[in-house]
Formats: sequence, C-alpha cells, structure tokens
Amino acid sequence: MANTNRPQNLGALLKRHPRLGRLAANARAQPAPSQSRDPRACLPPALRDRVMLVEESQRWLALVENSATAQLLRFHLPRLQRALPGGASVKIVVTGQRQLDGGSGSSTHAMDEGKYRAMGPVLDEESAAHIARAARDMDDPGLREALARLASRVKK
Repeated sequence: MANTNRPQNLGALLKRHPRLGRLAANARAQPAPSQSRDPRACLPPALRDRVMLVEESQRWLALVENSATAQLLRFHLPRLQRALPGGASVKIVVTGQRQLDGGSGSSTHAMDEGKYRAMGPVLDEESAAHIARAARDMDDPGLREALARLASRVKK
C-alpha cells in the first residue's frame, strides 16, 4: 500500500515547522471572509435551519430544538464562534420545541406572520383557488379533503 498523506500528517508537519506553525495558527484565528452578515452561513444547510442565534449582553445563545441538533452544533461551534462579531462565546440551549425563524441573528426577530415553520406551507390566493378547483374534481373523498385542507392555507 502506498503511504498516503492524511490531514493529520499535514497538521503535524505544519506544527513542527516554526514559521508554518505560526502562519497556520494565525489563519485559524482570523475569521473567514463571509459574503453574508448572518453568522449561521458558516453552518451546513441542514443545521443552519435548526439553529436560532440570540444576542445576550456578553454572549450569544444558540437555541436548538433537541439534543441531537445540539450535539451536531458542538462540532461546528469553533467555526460559528469565529463567524460571530468579536469571536463572542456561544451557549447552546435546548428548547425542546421548534423556534420561529428569526433569520436576523439578533434578539429582536420578526414573527413570520405569527406562524411556526413546522405548520406547513402558506399559499397565495391564485394557487389556493387552483388547488380548491382540483379538489372539487376528485373522486376519492380522502384526497378531496386533503386538497381542501391544503387550499385553506391562504396567505392573509
């Protein structure tokens, strides 16, 4: 078998060389350039949607819905801390329920028309009317009722 260079081997090489070690440490300490102002942008997309950041006086709170999400966030916590202004500390809080999507990353967040994201889609009037017409033409009563419920989710 060929001797492969793994990330651990590369890291060990960087640490052994004094100049490269300092450069690597400086690179890790600097925040990555980001295109957006949302610090959650550094998280994977599946995790980004499940974390809500709230700024407290001296730290940030990362509100998550369950312990599995908290565990995943712990692996990405160093990157999230670098993305926050001033490298502030982050405390992970498990709320046990799905949070409203703040999106702004501050303590004042807009209510998404008072609805939780977990409640499902909201349709515009034209789409709802189209689905209601399709529901009337269905022979299957279960499908007709399901389409009628979907059509009732009109954006108000």
